[in-house]
Amino acid sequence: MTPNEQSQHLKRTIAPYAGQIIILLLVTLYFLFVSLKTHEWGFILTVPVMWLLFSPLVYFGLKYQVFWTETEVCQKTSGGSDVCIKYGEITRVTSEVSKPGELLAASRPFRRIVIYVERPQDTGKFIDVSLKHFAAEDICRLMHAIHDRRPDLTLPKNWC
Repeated sequence: MTPNEQSQHLKRTIAPYAGQIIILLLVTLYFLFVSLKTHEWGFILTVPVMWLLFSPLVYFGLKYQVFWTETEVCQKTSGGSDVCIKYGEITRVTSEVSKPGELLAASRPFRRIVIYVERPQDTGKFIDVSLKHFAAEDICRLMHAIHDRRPDLTLPKNWC
């Protein structure tokens, strides 16, 4: 499934990158200060390299999308396969925090809401909704959309 005009998207936030941006800005300002003070311009030439090394992180992070339509919820990621789950297939929606192995591998968002399908043929099929990457009000809209179509499911507490 590809996002279209009938789909609703979770809007991204800058939160996952804010810390790195602040650190890189401070380092850039420091390098600029040192270069101006010493008149050694080679020092400041490392700044673009730092920003270039940071840019793939942002690029791949922007490929992470969660959207929903009238029939299903979908997730697109840069490195993994796209996952779509029809509302009728959802068996569980939980709030989770990464385990130490997941944290070290950086394979999943640290704090997330997970939408699961638990049928033998769909073992391991889930959608991660990062609580840091997406706007809280949009996550709330997604939870309402799931609840409207599946009032039998228990949704995570404190999410609408």
